[in-house]
Amino acid sequence: MVFEYILKQNGIDPAKDVNIDQSIDFGSTAAAFAENQGDFTVEL
Repeated sequence: MVFEYILKQNGIDPAKDVNIDQSIDFGSTAAAFAENQGDFTVEL
C-alpha cells in the first residue's frame, strides 16, 4: 500500500501504468530479481 501511494504521488497509476507482482515470497525477491523476473524489487 505504501508503494502504491508513492507511485500515485508521482503521477503513476498502479492499476494502469505498472504490473506489481506481490505473489513472490519476501525471502525470494532477491533471487527473482537476479533471474530477470522483474526490473526492480521493493522491500518494505
